[in-house]
Amino acid sequence: MTSKKSFWASCKENHKRRIWVWIVAVLTQLMAYVGGLTVYLSRINSRNSQGSYKTYEMYKEAMYQAAQDALGFQDKLIYILLFLAVIIGMQGFSYLYDRKKVDLYHSVPVDRNRRFAVVYVNGIMIYMTSALVSLLIGTVAAATQGAVNGSVLAMIGFGFIWQMLFFLVMYHTAILAVMLTGNQFIGLGVAGTLVLYELLLYYLLNAMMGVSFRTVSGFYVGRGPKLSVVEDYIDNARYIKYTTYTGDLKEVARLVLPYYGKWFILAVVILAAAWICYRRRPSEAAGKAMAFPVVGQILKVVTAIPIGLGIGMWVHNAAYGNTLLTVASMIGCGVIVSAAVEVIFDFDIRSLFRHPATSGAVVAGIVVVFLIFKLDLFGYDAYLPQADKLDSIALNVDYYGQFWDNEFNYVQANKYAEEHMFITDMEPVLALADKSRGEMPEDMKDPRVFNILYRLKSGRKVDRRFWVDIANPANAEKLDRIVGSQEFKNGTYQILTDQDSYDQVVSLSYSNGAAKVALPTADAQKLREAYIKDMEEFDFSLASTQYACGQIAFQFPNWMEERIDVYESFEHTIAYLQSQAAYYPLQLDPEDIENITITNYHNELREQAGGAEWNSAYASSTWVSDGNYSHEDLSVSQTFYEQEEFTRIVPVIYPSYLGYSTWHSADEMDQNYDIYITFRKDTTYPYERGSYGVYYKFYTGQVPEFVEEATALDAQDE
Repeated sequence: MTSKKSFWASCKENHKRRIWVWIVAVLTQLMAYVGGLTVYLSRINSRNSQGSYKTYEMYKEAMYQAAQDALGFQDKLIYILLFLAVIIGMQGFSYLYDRKKVDLYHSVPVDRNRRFAVVYVNGIMIYMTSALVSLLIGTVAAATQGAVNGSVLAMIGFGFIWQMLFFLVMYHTAILAVMLTGNQFIGLGVAGTLVLYELLLYYLLNAMMGVSFRTVSGFYVGRGPKLSVVEDYIDNARYIKYTTYTGDLKEVARLVLPYYGKWFILAVVILAAAWICYRRRPSEAAGKAMAFPVVGQILKVVTAIPIGLGIGMWVHNAAYGNTLLTVASMIGCGVIVSAAVEVIFDFDIRSLFRHPATSGAVVAGIVVVFLIFKLDLFGYDAYLPQADKLDSIALNVDYYGQFWDNEFNYVQANKYAEEHMFITDMEPVLALADKSRGEMPEDMKDPRVFNILYRLKSGRKVDRRFWVDIANPANAEKLDRIVGSQEFKNGTYQILTDQDSYDQVVSLSYSNGAAKVALPTADAQKLREAYIKDMEEFDFSLASTQYACGQIAFQFPNWMEERIDVYESFEHTIAYLQSQAAYYPLQLDPEDIENITITNYHNELREQAGGAEWNSAYASSTWVSDGNYSHEDLSVSQTFYEQEEFTRIVPVIYPSYLGYSTWHSADEMDQNYDIYITFRKDTTYPYERGSYGVYYKFYTGQVPEFVEEATALDAQDE
């Protein structure tokens, strides 16, 4: 016989037992939405009263953004959602942890499915009601201050669905944890394990790959948890929030809909698992650690193995890669965790070595995983695809220039190369990758990291990295074929493929590192065409044997900027610059110089004291290892004023502004000296008047003798 009481009457009765949960849910949601809105809007109004917004439209836009931030996609709301999901889920079914309550409820003529549904639906109602009421109050409060329009309302709707679905997944996970356990302490632990397991496992395996494999790379193909909703939220909520500022509802929908679908499916699957466990959960499970002993042993194995591996990785780093200590700590930790889990499950110290089979599985699992990584049993580092199985290749060589899309939004270098670089001349890339497997970067004279994307004909994409010694003449021919290929250039230099952007150039200038000359923006396409002609001859040999003699800077809308190097062999580009009286030689005219201040940091003294070569940026605060001098004491500065001295200095210096190059080693510039050149005030040389001077470096091995003498350590005493 079952009770005739209506479903909603049962819900109402259940709500009376959950008053404190209602209070917590309402207060936290009000604090999150209404409290956050009040702070954001008051901040905007305060700044407006101080005159921070030049126009009324700017003030209104700030108000709209503040309302969206507070009521839409709140990236920090994840903590409140997790808290509410655990509280609501575990409190609702907490009676399952009390043997007397279980016996009482099971003696009442109410169908078990209905009891589950009542508690479950009430939990949903608690969250949704508190969230909707808080959002309504917040929206009305924002509207009274003129901070709401159609776009804001749409973003609030998108945000509510985002947060509701995230809550559902976490809520169902908390319920599943209750169904699997018999007391609150273990239930909380299992809930935390279910929520964070894949995320933590991903970071552990990622760390092990980084330590074990030389070719591991995530430059093109992102490796991340596949099912972790927490990772989804953390990785995307802030980006989606920033996207809402554009007001582009289609773009926001494109970003969130895949997660809506994924989270909904996960929520349904987890709820089904929780319901099945509820139906099969024995009444006598109340008060025990685990409702299903088999599940407890599975949890023991799948948690003890990662913990053992994680502790082993920590020891590996602390012991500087000592393999014996690493393995011993992994196995020892696995045994300790296995024993601890048994004690916790049984609340009995005598259970330390119960279930030796699963404890043995833990040790075996740790050893197997360690050997997989240590010996590369799956051939990760050995992987090299056959040319006939490849469709194309994309690669990046230490280049992270600025890229943008049609709307002048920033695009990462890996994304741009993936969309624009399709190298089909496989042989030189595969040959260099194969050669690198037998070489260590530390044994190379000038190594460069090649991040490579293999696109297989099967549709699979494989991401790897390897090192190439660009100073090795044996690699030059293959590097010329790669760097000189049009496919490589198209994916590395946006100016070669993007014609439309150069109709929207905001400003255009040329600099040789000291002089800076503005160019007419109307000539941007003309300059681009000249540069494209010169880039036809660009390859590794050109880039590695010539230094850039200048740099062209294109400024685009939305603060996007492109800087392209000009070489002395770029005759078409230089001809255009000369037609605009904008080309200035790399070497300065001594007559334009007022004085030159040169600082010698005396790195050689640190090396003699047994320390590593140090960066001059830390010269004022770092002590030499022998304790005799600080680097501030060791650095010696000398200012030169004579034209004859300038004449000997300017041929052997290079502007720091142009100093970085993918194809030149930093050792080609003497890092022991900083050169600061001050120009005469009456010169016509077009240096930037606001800076008064520019920094240069000596070419390595070309420091004039009189400079060495004038900046010697004993010269300071003189």
